[in-house]
Amino acid sequence: MINSDVLLFVRVAQTASFKEAARQMSISPSQASKRIASLESDLGAQLLYRSPRSISLTSAGETLLEYYRRIHEMAEESRAAIGKLSKPRGRLRFSVPTCLGAALLPKLHTDFAKLYPEIQLDAHTSESFVDIIAGGYDVVIRFAQQLTDSTLTARRLATSPLVVAAAPSYLAKHGTPSDVAELAKHQCLGLASAKSYNTKWRFTTPKGQVVVPVSPMTVTDSNLALVLAARSGLGLIYVPRTIIANELRRGALRAVLSDFCEGVEWGVFAVHSGRTPTSNATVFINFVSALLPELELIDRWQPSLPAAQFL
Repeated sequence: MINSDVLLFVRVAQTASFKEAARQMSISPSQASKRIASLESDLGAQLLYRSPRSISLTSAGETLLEYYRRIHEMAEESRAAIGKLSKPRGRLRFSVPTCLGAALLPKLHTDFAKLYPEIQLDAHTSESFVDIIAGGYDVVIRFAQQLTDSTLTARRLATSPLVVAAAPSYLAKHGTPSDVAELAKHQCLGLASAKSYNTKWRFTTPKGQVVVPVSPMTVTDSNLALVLAARSGLGLIYVPRTIIANELRRGALRAVLSDFCEGVEWGVFAVHSGRTPTSNATVFINFVSALLPELELIDRWQPSLPAAQFL
């Protein structure tokens, strides 16, 4: 096992932030700083250059990070090689966004379970970029414009354009915006992961990309709650189309400002550690990839599976 202080150092190196690394490891920034100092003392070498505005690696820090990557890759490759010797079985720990999870989980309990009855599902739903290694995840599905963690492997499963949408009841009451400049007059809903109540929505115009400051009247840490709020007529949301494909098809939400959203896309990624996913992760990724085109047909608010089957 990799020392937990080394994992903390890796997070600090990847994020260039004690605060963010501490958040990912569920400790305080002061604890993170003390543990890194203790690790440096144990190794007899300074790993990080610290200043009030930035953090960078020393040569010793770069060496430790490179060795960690090699060790982690070898461990994952050996794990994947062993996994391929037998058919998929055992625990599959995964994390998916809340909106996808609501549509996916019933399918996993029926179709996927029939295909792979010896796999035990350990599901986690969240919009957060969870720590795959520390959390012991086999695979994580995420919506993102781009991924930056070079220690992980990502496979793009689909591309989804962004859509501004609202319930017909909201548009009837507040009017339909015809230009992004009108967003300042509308009630907007956002994700709490934007780090503050002031965020920016990016659009395209004939003159190029524009950035529109938005102050959401309501924020949440769940896209599922965000979509529910929009369906209830509380305001406008700006999300990947895949997230609300079924709501758009059924008319529960209506897309607006479509001309300004052209060319603004996010990817749907399957992310795992190591170069090769485990056998369990491989069949899961393939299952999710095949399901994505069907999301438009799945009503997550009225699952077709009887509740008794989830008990």
